[in-house]
Amino acid sequence: MQIPLVGGTGNTSQSGQSGQSESVPGGEMDKQAFLQLLVTQMRHQDPMDPMKGQEYAAQLAQFSSVEQLTNLNDRFDQMQQSNVQLSRSISNTLAATIVGKRIQAVGNAVAYNEGEDTSIRFNLENAAKEVKLTIRDSNDQVVKTENLGSMLAGEQEYQWNGRYNLLGRADDGETFTYTIEATDREGNKVSTNTFTQGKISAVEYGNGGQLYFLLGNMRVSAGNVHRIYDGG
Repeated sequence: MQIPLVGGTGNTSQSGQSGQSESVPGGEMDKQAFLQLLVTQMRHQDPMDPMKGQEYAAQLAQFSSVEQLTNLNDRFDQMQQSNVQLSRSISNTLAATIVGKRIQAVGNAVAYNEGEDTSIRFNLENAAKEVKLTIRDSNDQVVKTENLGSMLAGEQEYQWNGRYNLLGRADDGETFTYTIEATDREGNKVSTNTFTQGKISAVEYGNGGQLYFLLGNMRVSAGNVHRIYDGG
């Protein structure tokens, strides 16, 4: 006689007799319901064809595996919550010491601040014969282009004074994006990495405890930061 372990009705009958078991919401059995079903199955099994030992052991093993996986998932959830709380606690402690420092992160945003050096940093994978810089405003309009000439491989820096190609200049605190196009002597494209940098003005938490650094109007994920240093 076979009794389903999951999704059953919880009722069995044979020769006018029945056994009842409880189930948890959603049709899934808990440990107590499983044991009641198992006892009922053994009580009403056919004496001429009793449940074999291996079948009994297999049903116990099946329930044990499901129970262990459920307990393991519960522990993982608890560990995740603990890690989030620990991470936030550590971040809160560090926040007080990190505000005011400068960071460099993966990105292509740059903020112009009156009276401060507005440096644009990028990395060239190989030496380049021609390097072109293009700066766009928040409306994606090109405001500045500059041919930087030839450059060696490695990290490079360009100081921008905030002036546009035509009349006009950046406003204090305005944010821009930039791109770098580089080619070698044979005209092949040179891979580049662009960076966002600035002074940390505040620390912010997003959904799920994600940590962000605010650089004026710019918001940088802590996961993209690869350098933190002192600076004016």
